[in-house]
Amino acid sequence: MEKKVTDYLQYSPILLGGQYQDKKEVFSAIYHLVKEKGWVTKDFAQKILEREEIYPTGIDQGTFGVAIPHTDPEWVKEEFIALFIPEHSVLFQRMDDKEQDVQADFIFILGLNQPHEQLTMLQNLMQLIQNTELLEALYKQTTREDLVFQLQEYGF
Repeated sequence: MEKKVTDYLQYSPILLGGQYQDKKEVFSAIYHLVKEKGWVTKDFAQKILEREEIYPTGIDQGTFGVAIPHTDPEWVKEEFIALFIPEHSVLFQRMDDKEQDVQADFIFILGLNQPHEQLTMLQNLMQLIQNTELLEALYKQTTREDLVFQLQEYGF
């Protein structure tokens, strides 16, 4: 059965608020959280940054900026999807034009080690971020439980 975003977010890191100067700080923060759990290899932080430089993941949704950084499966031991909703948006380059910037309000970090699952989850996240009403609701949440509940209500 196909997994939903909330299947991962039930146990994965969700950081609401937080101050990050740039995407490197975001990647460092997630690395420390998931490395502690044994979910990634020691190269994960460097590899996700390298991949983001070559294949940027920023998306200007219109109302919000979103980034969906991920890396190759070999750097992930245990699958997760982390979600950061920083206090102030973080600069990413656009997926469709790396010369253009996006101020990311939502950062979904994919730690998936099955290539098929990664593609499916990217498609699910693209559907999710096209729903402005849902993003507005998520942006207002103050607890991980409320955020996951909101996503479940929308079928994600």
